[in-house]
Amino acid sequence: MKLLSAISLGSVLLLLTACSSTKATPPPPPAPKPVTPWTHLHLDELRAIAAEERYELEHEGDNVRLIIPVNGNFHPKRTLLLPSGLVPLSRVAKLLRGATDSHIQVTGYSDSVGDDTINQRLSLERAQAVASVLQLGGVSRNNMELISLGEADPRADNATAAGREQNRRVVINITPRIPASSVALAP
Repeated sequence: MKLLSAISLGSVLLLLTACSSTKATPPPPPAPKPVTPWTHLHLDELRAIAAEERYELEHEGDNVRLIIPVNGNFHPKRTLLLPSGLVPLSRVAKLLRGATDSHIQVTGYSDSVGDDTINQRLSLERAQAVASVLQLGGVSRNNMELISLGEADPRADNATAAGREQNRRVVINITPRIPASSVALAP
């Protein structure tokens, strides 16, 4: 009987010990690795193209804007790209085709001389010409957006020839796409 009592007591103690023990908590999942935006990885290459081709480059945070003047890149009286404008845009396209995690906005602008409707059309056709070269270079149309702003948002005074020349431009704006996993939804 003593043996049975000792076995029973031992079993109860083992059960109580098992109940009071804590299971080890699993380690937390590793933190996601930070993703470097495409614009940061290729900023030096974009700067080199901009410097060689008389483009302007603006860089703010993760966003990069390439400002392409109409003068020297487009036919003076049309919206056709000149051969001298095709080569640098092809280099830009070669870079941008790897920017699958970026949104590429191509915006055309005009000066304020002439009819607003015509200026809207001219700026759209110039943006389309640039987007076509980018697309031929391998940039996905799904990553691009075309905008025509005509004479809106001038960079300089339209009263002078030099000012009007600055206002006639196409801008390629490259911004990272926000991954859906990083968007917090309100409850």
